[in-house]
Amino acid sequence: MRITGGIHRGRVLEAPGGRQVRPTSDRVREALFSILGARLDGARVLDLFAGSGALGLDALSRGATSCRFVEEDRRVCDLIRRNIASLGLEERCDVVRGDAFSPTVAPSGSDGPFDLVLIDPPYRMTADVTPVTSVGRLLTRLWVEGIVDVPAGLVVLEHDRRARIDETWEHFVISDTRTYGDTSLTFMTGIDADE
Repeated sequence: MRITGGIHRGRVLEAPGGRQVRPTSDRVREALFSILGARLDGARVLDLFAGSGALGLDALSRGATSCRFVEEDRRVCDLIRRNIASLGLEERCDVVRGDAFSPTVAPSGSDGPFDLVLIDPPYRMTADVTPVTSVGRLLTRLWVEGIVDVPAGLVVLEHDRRARIDETWEHFVISDTRTYGDTSLTFMTGIDADE
């Protein structure tokens, strides 16, 4: 697995072994960051279900200012730290070991609001995303608690292309969905309550 663009393009990242982590493919990461383009310049990024850290590290390589990585598995957190150190990005990164669904992992007002939130949970968690599912409640919390900037911030959810994603939400809108093989990326922007 490699960084797909920016100043660290081509640098090799350590990937977790086994099946507990499914890294985002290079093809999907390249497509994602091509779509994001200049939005990455100076962005504060939150990478939930970070796995190897490839998404957040690619964002940093392409111009993001900082990234908080959230991962539950202790050994995978250690791997993320090694990948960060291999790129010399320690001062721009924060690795948090914890459940991405926990309010203590990305509390409102703590290093936020983030400009970009990348969410790549196990695909089984995204089979059905509605306001009452765990992923749906997480999405709502990101906007309601000010973890992601409104209205300028963006949330990107990676999921299986067969996932059923509710189209209507109270606090954000789905602005786009792109599909690459079996993987889809759904882009969400906040609804400004003052408008």
